[in-house]
Amino acid sequence: MSKRILGLYGIIGTIVSLLFLGFLCYFNWNVFTVSDDAEITEHVKFMIAFINIVCIVIITLPYLTKISENVSNDKMKEFLDLPEKDSKFTFTTISSFLSDQALASFLATVLIFTGKEALEAYGGIATAIYVALLFGTAIVLGAVSLIRFITHFTKYHGAFYALASALSAGVMFAFFNVGLKMAA
Repeated sequence: MSKRILGLYGIIGTIVSLLFLGFLCYFNWNVFTVSDDAEITEHVKFMIAFINIVCIVIITLPYLTKISENVSNDKMKEFLDLPEKDSKFTFTTISSFLSDQALASFLATVLIFTGKEALEAYGGIATAIYVALLFGTAIVLGAVSLIRFITHFTKYHGAFYALASALSAGVMFAFFNVGLKMAA
């Protein structure tokens, strides 16, 4: 059992959370003390809100992880439709992986197109929340697809599994990058 320092936070979780909390405090202090002289535009509000959201998620990640442990592995495995250890690697596996990656890439493209318009229409703070949610959804979709794909290779030698993982992660990042570049 790992040693707990702050309630649910272990040693590493506490260190990471405290570092990001310190960065968040310093960032906000620096932004608001410097902003007296400069006008805060909607772009700056977006940046400040987005950085705050990301840091808050990282700070609360050990807590969120502990909450997710309440979901049984069987339910999660069933929901994600993870393959069984003796399942066959088929064309459907590859096409499913590529289509899930294309969906994540499409969400990244939608994020850029709609994010620009949302910034003008709704302001920086609302857009930061919208972008964080859509960006998180796209990353989770891509990562879950990657997990489902590389699970097929766990039955093979570690070197083959590592190669398959690296190549499929490369595909995931390539799709995501294409989605972002198309919209930019």
